[in-house]
Amino acid sequence: QLLRLERQYMQLHRDSTVQSLTVEAELVGGAVEWRDSPLVLALRHGHVLMLDEADKAPLEVVAVLKSLLADGQMLLSDGRRVLSPEAAAAEGSLLREEDVIIHDRFRVLTLANRPGFPFLGNDFFRECGTVFAAHVVDNPDAASQLELMAPFGTSVPPHVHRRIVGAFDELRCLV
Repeated sequence: QLLRLERQYMQLHRDSTVQSLTVEAELVGGAVEWRDSPLVLALRHGHVLMLDEADKAPLEVVAVLKSLLADGQMLLSDGRRVLSPEAAAAEGSLLREEDVIIHDRFRVLTLANRPGFPFLGNDFFRECGTVFAAHVVDNPDAASQLELMAPFGTSVPPHVHRRIVGAFDELRCLV
């Protein structure tokens, strides 16, 4: 929103598959129709893809993402190909109308937890660190947490807010 760019959102999880990266089922008039996933829409239209919980995805899904971002190519389950502009130019007359060309404004913002307890996800940085610019975001300090909570708990006494923040700080110390 701050970037004023259109965005698509995908949340990955342990049951994510390579197919779920590229297509979604939708019930229309009592029949299932398949439509492009947020990833494919973002690729095609130059949107920002917000990819959440990337560390939860199985490694084969992470490998496909890495390949797409590093090589600019991917085969979709319906036979279409995703190609970088350079690969599309190299295809020449072999380029098909249904192929998806990666828009030059396409970007990916990925959120992933660190590996290990308590998150129990994969080591996303180890798998994909070469194709992402990583930025570690620490937890906010106690004063910032209280400030963030204030508008959402206007009827909650301040001492309860402080106890909640203290409890989360204590939990963070356990890992």
